[in-house]
This record gives sequence, C-alpha cells and structure tokens, in this order.
Amino acid sequence: MLLVGLTGCDAQRTGTGASGLGEPQVSADATKRQMVEAVNDATERLDGKWKARTGPDYAEDCALADGEAGAQWRYLTGSTTTGEPDADATAMAAHWEAQGMQVVRRDSSDGPAVFADGGRNVSSISVYAYAGNYTVQAVSLCFPGDADEL
Repeated sequence: MLLVGLTGCDAQRTGTGASGLGEPQVSADATKRQMVEAVNDATERLDGKWKARTGPDYAEDCALADGEAGAQWRYLTGSTTTGEPDADATAMAAHWEAQGMQVVRRDSSDGPAVFADGGRNVSSISVYAYAGNYTVQAVSLCFPGDADEL
C-alpha cells in the first residue's frame, strides 16, 4: 500500500504525461504498451526474476491536459532479488535522467527508492531497491477514456 501512495504523490503527473504542452494524446493500448516496455526495461537492467503484483491491466482516473477526465494504467512488479541496492538505484537514476526524466532518490533503512517522471512514454516510474523485495512500478500517460469502463 505504501508503494502506491508514495509513487502516486511523489511522481504522479496529470495531463498527457509527456510535456503537457498540447502534444497528441495516445490510445489506451499504446499507453499500456509503453508502460509495460518501461517496466520491462527497468527489470531487465536490474536482473532477477520478476512477478506482476498489480496490473498491467489496472486502470485508474486521471485528468487530461485540458481538464477533461481520462484514464491511466498502473503496473507494479516485484522480485526477491538481493541485488546491489545502492548501485542499482544509482544506475536506474542515471538511466532515467539520460531519458530526460526528472529523478528523485530517497534513502531509508530498507534501502534506496528512485522516482522519475516527465518521460515521453510514462507519467511516472519508480524502483524500490530493497534487498529481497525489489519493486518497479509505472503509471502510464493519461489517455481519453473512463477507467471504470476499462
């Protein structure tokens, strides 16, 4: 539960999820595909065996740039890998920064967490690099639609 709340508050954006400057909106299928690809990219870089915990078919409400109601996908996956938490968090932060995303890193007694937003393919993405309980979560761009109907 905490993971969803932190990512939603810290890295969630409204609008198209891209620059919010009137770029064309993309379809529900395209946003889901982009979100899954972003999660897969992260999990491949982090290695280990990953299992979906939520989604990628979980839709929720969002607001489009023009203020109209829209929908977005959320996808959370996890791994029991022990990894190298500090090195993995640093590598993911650098990777997302290289993609032009805004990145915030937070350290806790459990390990580092990295939040990124401002991407062209996802509204936000995060990794919690906690040894034995890694998670990657992404939220798609907001698209026209009704989350309750998806």
